[in-house]
Amino acid sequence: MISLLDARQIISECVRPRASISVPLKEAAGRVLAEPVLADANYPNGDRSTMDGYAIRVGDGAGAFRLLGEVAAGATQSFSLGPGESVRVFTGALVPEGTGRVVKQEDVQRDGSRTFIPKIDGPRFLREDASEAKAGQEVLSAGTLLGPAELAVLAQVGETMPRVIGHPVIRHVATGAELVGPEVTPSQGQIRDTNSTLLAAQIASLQLSLIDSQRAPDDLDHLVAIAGQPSDLLLISGGASVGDYDFGAKALRQLGYQIHFDRVNLRPGKPLTFATKGEQAAFVIPGNPVSHFVCWHVAIRLAVEKMLGLDPHWALVTLKVQAGESLTPDSRETWWPARTFVRDGQILVTPQSWSSSGNPFSLIGTNALLRVNENPPGEGYAESLLLDVPHSL
Repeated sequence: MISLLDARQIISECVRPRASISVPLKEAAGRVLAEPVLADANYPNGDRSTMDGYAIRVGDGAGAFRLLGEVAAGATQSFSLGPGESVRVFTGALVPEGTGRVVKQEDVQRDGSRTFIPKIDGPRFLREDASEAKAGQEVLSAGTLLGPAELAVLAQVGETMPRVIGHPVIRHVATGAELVGPEVTPSQGQIRDTNSTLLAAQIASLQLSLIDSQRAPDDLDHLVAIAGQPSDLLLISGGASVGDYDFGAKALRQLGYQIHFDRVNLRPGKPLTFATKGEQAAFVIPGNPVSHFVCWHVAIRLAVEKMLGLDPHWALVTLKVQAGESLTPDSRETWWPARTFVRDGQILVTPQSWSSSGNPFSLIGTNALLRVNENPPGEGYAESLLLDVPHSL
């Protein structure tokens, strides 16, 4: 049995980003750039005004000016400023050659073709040519996560088909003859399959989707047939332990996978199995829903992030424990479902009621996992893995 830290290290070493592909700009949100993006021109491409006002020459001081005309945003212009001359300009407009500053319109008095500027001080109100980026300059580096701001930069430089890390093909098999779909009323001895829905939602949180999710009875040949379909990441729910009907690891070995670990010092989730075959990766996850929830956040998500080229999401902070369930220490490293919230500017954490790993109701509202070692947290503080933004109260 290995530690969770060692398990995460093995996953990091074994999983690589998927091959790069080109996608339309409108489909690039949340993806990771596979290669640098360069500016296709100077930005801005010429000196531009940042205010509605009047452009005057370098070195001209306060006084009267002759008005030559005006330049609107988007218009071309052919003015060249001489001493004592001004041009009306608008925000975003190219300024005339020789402009040293723009004086905002509220600081200028105008009378027909004449302007008078009582004083000159403050900002120059100019965006100078290539002050933001020069043609050929790298504006986004490989490995950049594309959020709204980065997408705007891609649009700015005309990169409409960025090269990004491809999405992995993820398949899921829920094992167990007792499982029925959520739409079915279970008969005696049957239970509804919650893990398929749980994993699909967790995967969707990374803007991905399950390519396939099937149920399989406790039959090795049937499991091998389903699990052998092409995938980058295979997730098998149940069959992770050593019982007579636990076929997860056996199926992976039969398919040619190498088992890297099959026991982790983890509660819940001890019989977590991780395996690889070439560029493919697979997990066999203990069947209970709370185990699925914890294993996703402490191990499986790391593999998905590595495939996507993302930095690991691992926000482990020490928070004050506020009321809630009494934390029960264990010889295994425990990750206890909890809820964080903000009160009086402080982030607090409350342990959820957790009676067993088969109880999905204990996960309602969970947005953190409290790390509990053999000894309970002292002085009312505990390390917490943040899964989502804290709730405000």
